[in-house]
This record gives sequence, structure tokens and C-alpha cells, in this order.
Amino acid sequence: MTLSLQTSIIKPLVLFFFGFLVISLSQSAIAAQSNHQSKAVTTKNINIDITELEFALTPLTKDELAIEVDAWLAIVKAKATVVSEAEILVSQKQKRILAAQEISELSAEGATLINKGKTDKDAASELKEDIAEIKELAEGLEHNKAEKAVNTMVKSPESLSELSEKAEKYGDKLQERRESLIMNLTELRSEKNDALERFLVVVNSWEAKGADGSELHLYANVLSGTKVDLTDGNAAWLTIQGWMMSQDGGLRWLANIIKFIISISLVYLLSRTAGKLTDAALSRNNNLSTLLKDFIKVSVRRIILVIGFIVSLTLIEINVGPVLALIGAAGLVVGLALQSTLSNFASGMLILIYRPFDVGDIINIDGVTGTVDSMTLLSTSIKTFDNQHLVVPNNNIWGTTIVNVTGSRTRRVDLVFGIGYGDDMAKAERIMLDVVKKHELVLSYPEPIIKVNELADSSVNFVCRPWVKTENYLDVYWDITRQVKEEFDKQGVSIPFPQRDVHVHQVPGVEEK
Repeated sequence: MTLSLQTSIIKPLVLFFFGFLVISLSQSAIAAQSNHQSKAVTTKNINIDITELEFALTPLTKDELAIEVDAWLAIVKAKATVVSEAEILVSQKQKRILAAQEISELSAEGATLINKGKTDKDAASELKEDIAEIKELAEGLEHNKAEKAVNTMVKSPESLSELSEKAEKYGDKLQERRESLIMNLTELRSEKNDALERFLVVVNSWEAKGADGSELHLYANVLSGTKVDLTDGNAAWLTIQGWMMSQDGGLRWLANIIKFIISISLVYLLSRTAGKLTDAALSRNNNLSTLLKDFIKVSVRRIILVIGFIVSLTLIEINVGPVLALIGAAGLVVGLALQSTLSNFASGMLILIYRPFDVGDIINIDGVTGTVDSMTLLSTSIKTFDNQHLVVPNNNIWGTTIVNVTGSRTRRVDLVFGIGYGDDMAKAERIMLDVVKKHELVLSYPEPIIKVNELADSSVNFVCRPWVKTENYLDVYWDITRQVKEEFDKQGVSIPFPQRDVHVHQVPGVEEK
């Protein structure tokens, strides 16, 4: 009984202590893990490469990235604080330099007023005011030695001259220290901008995983860049000079601009090469019109130029995302405002696809006849036979009947010749047939047609229809018209002109008065 009782008591106690030990160890492990996770892992090296930083941020969760954001925010804030304190020191140095310069000038002026003040009350009063101002300026310098020097050197011309020299030397020393401080300030600004750039990388990664970093972006925008005080010419020049020679400033932008120019040059050469290759490939295809070939060639060049230009903007650190969004929004507005222009654009595309005419074709549109000179997506240029230049909107062309006079390789010449009712029709037909067959530009196939077509009021009309190549149409038309007339005249076949016969009848029973 005693043994079993002891066993029943000891066993629960052992289990209790074992469970307590496990819980304690678990809590210690969780606490250790929590402490480990609460420390930022990317701030160990604040000069970490941007690409390496992006890789390091990729596996982190949103909560872990929040810790990284806070750590980098503290670094950026510390850097910005140092820069602000340095800027305050530069401003204070400038005030002291101006005070020292004014003390020097007033001291030199006072040295000339001491002797004059013995006899001139105005000079004595002015000397008194200058000495009071010198003492006030010395107090503003917050420099014990300067105050002591001023208090002991305002009694004689020699002491004031000595004070003027000391004040000038003191101002020169302050200026040297200020210039050195400005150069250091440039380095501090560069360090701040580097930390700010990495901070924005962390914030962007944090936002990509669902966080809202709009306030942090506003804070970063306030701290970004380099502010130049244009009222202080020397400081402004030193700041600009330091920025231009810094790796984060002028040298960086110079390298970016050089990269941009090289990129644009390569893109231009690539577009020219692509245009030539496209032209060579399209020239082998006889199924495409010249207008469509030109359009494809120009489109390839322009697309490469636009894409290359947008990509090249990234080399000068321009975010192209907002630019593309702006282009999309502007495209919608322009599309609504230029509906008629878009209609011409669509008509131009349809003309290029269905090819109702090509460059060099003679077309007739709304009573206007001319040769197609060129075409864009918005309009078509036509030159009339009297050398007038017409620009017709593509919408007007596509919306009406298009007569392509030179659309076929061959064309029939329609001629009409009339002879008198008393002339020999067989003879006239034979003359016309001989003229047509002898002409070298008339095609033997299809065979020419010469037939009696109409018995008109004063003539018997023949149709004469030879076939020719399209480019020879007018030459054949003019030649045959002339040659038929000449042969008719030689062989006595008349070509009547409109005439009217008047017959007078005497009515029976009507006597002439």
C-alpha cells in the first residue's frame, strides 16, 4: 500500500515538472525567435548594393518588412538630422563672416573719425554710433576674444586700424572653415540620398506586399534632392560644384546622360536597320501594295523608336510607369476629341488592307481625276493632269465610289465614228480595221471590234473598240482618231456634221398676196 501510494503521488509530480520544463523551453525559444525576428537584417551594411537589397527583401513577409522600414527610416532620419545641423552651422558661419566684415569696415571708418571728432560734433556722434554698433556685432559673434579685442581697441586710430585688420583676418578664417564645412555638407547630403534611395526600395517592397506607404513617400519627397540657397552666391557655387563632382550627383547624372545618348543612338540605328530589312523583305512580296509596304516600313521604324525612347528614359532614372499611364489617359481624351480624325485613320487602314488603288494609279473620286502621289493614314494626295495637288481625307475616299482607271493591265479604247448615209459602209469599216491593225500599240488579243452601232439623225455611227495596255490608252485614242479622219478624207468617205433640211410646201387654194 505504501509503495503504491508513493508511486501514485510521485508520478503526477514528475509529469507536472516535465510539462513545466517543456513549456518554459518553448516560451524561451519563441522569445528568442521573436527577438531575432524583431531585428532588421538589411541594415547591417547601410551601403548595401541596391540589387542585393532587393534580393534580400524578396523572401520577407509584410510584418518583417515593417521592421526593415522602421530601421531604414531611423537611418534616414539620423542622416537628415546631421545634414540639417550642418546647414545650420553654415548659416551661422555666414552671419559671423558678415559681422566680422562689418566690424572691419566700421573700425577702418572709425579710425578716420577719431581726429575729426575732436572738432566736429557730427563726426563725434557718428564715431560713437559706430563704436556701439561694433560692440553689438562683437557680441553677436559669440566669441570671447572678439569681445575683449573690441572693448580694448576703440580708443585710438591705431587700435581701431588694428581691430579692422584682426576682424578681416578673422572673417577670412571663418570663410575658410565655412567652405570646408560646405564641402563636408555635400558628402553628408550624398550619404543621406544613398540611404534615402535604399529606404524607398524597402518601402516599395513593403507596399508590394499589401502595406500603405504613402506617408513615407511624402516624407522621402521632402528629404530628397539638394537645396541651394541662391541668396548666398559663394555657398551656392560651392554646393553646385560639390554636387557636380560627387558620385551621387553630377558624375552620376553625367554617366546617365551619356548612357541615354548612346542608347538613343543605338535605337535610331536599330530602327534604320529594321526599316531596311523590312523593306527588303516586303519588296519580294508582289501581293502587297506600295502604300501598305511603305506603311509597314515606317511603322516598324517608329515603333522601335518609341519603345527604345521609353526604355532609354529609365537610364536617366525616370519612372516610365506614370508616363505610360499619362499616355493612356491622354489617348482616351484625344480619341474622344478627334473622332473625325480617327474615322480617317480607320478608313486609311481599310484602304491599305483592301488596296483599291496604289501609288501611281489614276483614280476618279467624286468627279476628280488624277494620279495617286502619296498616302498617309489620314489623307491621300492626288495630282491632277494639270498638276494640281489635292489632299483628300481618307474618310471621303472610302465613303464614295472609287474608280481606278489604271487598275487593270489592259483597257478597251471606245471610239465612235460617223459616216454619211450615202457613203459605203463596208469601205468605211475596212478603213477603220486597217488603221487599227496597223497601229503598233494595239493588242491583237482581244481582237478589236468595229461594228455599225447607230443610225443617227445625220450619220451612220460605227463603234471602234481596240484593246491596249493601260499606259498606252491615250496615245492610241489620239492616234486612231487622227488616222481614221485622214484615211476617210483620202478615200472619199465623209464625216457628216449636224445639219437641218428645210422643205417648203405650197398649200393648194392659198394665193400669194
